[in-house]
Amino acid sequence: MCGISGYFLADHLEISAEKILQMTRAIAFRGPDDEGLTLFSGKGSNITNLATTHTAQGVLGLQAISKVGSVPHRIAFGHRRFSIVDISPSGHQPFWSKDCQVCVVFNGEIYNYVELRQKLKSLGHTFYTDSDTEVLVEAYLEWGTDCFQHFNGFWALSLYDTRKNAVLLARDRIGVSPLYIAQTAKGLFWSSEIKGIFAALGSSAFSICDQSVFDFVQYSWRDLFDTTFYEGIVTFPRASYAWIQEDGSYHPQSFWQLSNQRLRERDICPTEAIQKLRHLLTDAVSIRLRADVPVGVELSGGMDSSSISAIAAHSGNPIETFTVSFPGTEADEESFARKVAEYYQDRLHYNVFVPPPNDLFTQADQYIELIEEPFHSPNLLTHQSIWREMADKGIRVSLHGGAGDEVLAGYAGEYHSLYLQMLLRQGSLLPFIREFLLYSEARSKKFGLGYASQAYRLLPQNLQILKRPQINASPSLDPFIVPQHIDRLGASSDLHQRLIDNMGDWRMNYWMRSSNKSAMGIPIELRFPFLDYRIVDFAFSLPISYLVRQGWMKWILRQGMKDILPPEVAWRKVKAGFPFPYTQWLLTSKSRFCYAIGSLDCPYLNWQQLSSESYEHLAYNNPLYLWRMMSLALWWKKCVQGESLQ
Repeated sequence: MCGISGYFLADHLEISAEKILQMTRAIAFRGPDDEGLTLFSGKGSNITNLATTHTAQGVLGLQAISKVGSVPHRIAFGHRRFSIVDISPSGHQPFWSKDCQVCVVFNGEIYNYVELRQKLKSLGHTFYTDSDTEVLVEAYLEWGTDCFQHFNGFWALSLYDTRKNAVLLARDRIGVSPLYIAQTAKGLFWSSEIKGIFAALGSSAFSICDQSVFDFVQYSWRDLFDTTFYEGIVTFPRASYAWIQEDGSYHPQSFWQLSNQRLRERDICPTEAIQKLRHLLTDAVSIRLRADVPVGVELSGGMDSSSISAIAAHSGNPIETFTVSFPGTEADEESFARKVAEYYQDRLHYNVFVPPPNDLFTQADQYIELIEEPFHSPNLLTHQSIWREMADKGIRVSLHGGAGDEVLAGYAGEYHSLYLQMLLRQGSLLPFIREFLLYSEARSKKFGLGYASQAYRLLPQNLQILKRPQINASPSLDPFIVPQHIDRLGASSDLHQRLIDNMGDWRMNYWMRSSNKSAMGIPIELRFPFLDYRIVDFAFSLPISYLVRQGWMKWILRQGMKDILPPEVAWRKVKAGFPFPYTQWLLTSKSRFCYAIGSLDCPYLNWQQLSSESYEHLAYNNPLYLWRMMSLALWWKKCVQGESLQ
């Protein structure tokens, strides 16, 4: 991962080259190893490649920005590099093709760059670096915008094609790499972080988006429409590319659709499906272990991270694994992670981290500054604790089990209830009874509780304590129960469609963006084998009975991994993900939170009405709702008012 920034100015607008430097410096934490800038006149060959005081040694052919003075230009690219593949100066960005026809700044990794390099060589291309960036550029020269169909990885990029005198923006299939856009009278500005856009235009140029705050407070729903908490700043849509037009407008075109895969493999037998998933996951892990820096694995003891760790253990090199532990709490699942590490002995080096319980406030303070918005669950802090521990041990890349539940139907309460409904609609009474009983035995839960808990979030009575009346009364907001949200929750009783919806709703978008931004604040690069597009396509093409079967969620994965995992891990009844002791930590950090926001003037919150009694009541009975209020308040004070929390 790296950081990119850029702009396409309105015609006849003059701006100092210092502006792109300011944008790039604002995201410097994303790339501590190198910095580069390029200015384009937009009218052919008038191009200036600039070096700064942070440009890596050994990069040739650049002019020092301190010596060039004013440079007329319309387009600018900036890049901060976090070196992972080909860490030599030859991987410097902005990166030019050999013939100087194409220039790119690129945040991400092309995991199959080795295979693509060989394919492109067979087509007559030559290479002078070992970087995946050069493979990306040569692939574009060969296939144009069809190149994105060939990439296995994640990316956010801006590319200048001198032959067209045009700029191309693009983002990966899942949206792992963030890319923010602001279209203004001054032109089009983009960056890996909102901070980069603020550096160019000022934070005062953007008002708070009432609807985004409303969605966050009421439902914890975000990113349904590529919005942010700031009016005028949006996220570039995933699985899309767009040419910037002469007037600064852009019109994204999609190059990948999940719905195209639906039930394509309806005739595959279970044994063949199990073998194919095992093969795909093994290759997905293998290509994500490619790096010229140390790689580790986050190991929670659940099915997804344990599967990745087991496959990595067979890679031939010892792998460092990292686990978080909360001793003495129900959230502690360290024993399962340890079983996996012990199963592989010296092939998995086990590291366990116990975060201090009084550190929630400090972590939240740092985290909000990184992700630039409120966040719906302190569970995300668990991951950041692990990433910091990994970085302290010299790890620069982390393989992560995230998205296994979204891809392989792992949410028991939501997906299994839909599966049972599907059996009833089909008139399959005996399979329904058998599946219901097996599910109850495997999960020790009553049917439908998970689904019912989602519906409960729509009820107003548990959401009134901290909101000011105008959050419901504002004419700019949707009615209290937003029809399209209810449709998304309950209308699709088709499990295939629900899986497709959930890959595109707030859970996936929010997790990808927030995890990327917080990890890069350390920095550490995250890689998600379960988001390999081949696995996603394959999983969404299968009959549902291969995902949910015999009372087990992710049945196909359990069958495929059972011979390389301890049975108590492969067939666990309950898994909490990377857990977090919400209530305990909220109570421990109460005084620091209340002191920090005691004088808060936020138009969305009645913070003064939160008595000690109601705080503790919420901490015990609705900790995630309390956390959303705390998170919104901290974000408002630090990011909107610009005040210190300490």
